[in-house]
Amino acid sequence: MDIFEFIVGMISVILALAIAQLFIGISELIQRRDRVKFFLPHSVWATVLFLSAFLHWWSLWTFKDLDWNFAMFFYSLLGPSLMFFATTILNPRDRGKDTLELAEYFMESRHYFLGVMLVVFLLFTFDGPLFGTEQLFNSLRVAQAVVTACIVWGIVSDNRRSHTIIALAVLGSLLAVVSIRFLPGQG
Repeated sequence: MDIFEFIVGMISVILALAIAQLFIGISELIQRRDRVKFFLPHSVWATVLFLSAFLHWWSLWTFKDLDWNFAMFFYSLLGPSLMFFATTILNPRDRGKDTLELAEYFMESRHYFLGVMLVVFLLFTFDGPLFGTEQLFNSLRVAQAVVTACIVWGIVSDNRRSHTIIALAVLGSLLAVVSIRFLPGQG
């Protein structure tokens, strides 16, 4: 096994744990659905986390020919590790209340969740330029700038309607990245 296969394996395990944590949290909410008041931004952010895990894993293949060192390895593990942490923040544990209002929970924990997500997306934005596999300025940066601006807006905003717009804009930006970077015939 070469070093790249080892690194992809480590990252794959962490991303798989993040997805498993996400699914466990969602299944617990579904099981308690009679006591849960759903909140659209929560569902959209769960979708963003799921999609981001797969996008990040797929993008790793651009790093296959690099001459890896420990700093690159450490940097590569930060984003997936923080993504796992974000999934644990997004999904609430049973708080002993009769009804779990996801809007209330999300608004209470948004600073932590969105703060972690901001770091995750910044790490994912700059790994290519830092590792020398892509230019600092490319066609993806507009979508990444939108995501960054939306997350910062979410950190400072306590308006629930704004959070619906923010979550949908981030999801739309990720889908734009998919069409720019990963669909057949794209760069």
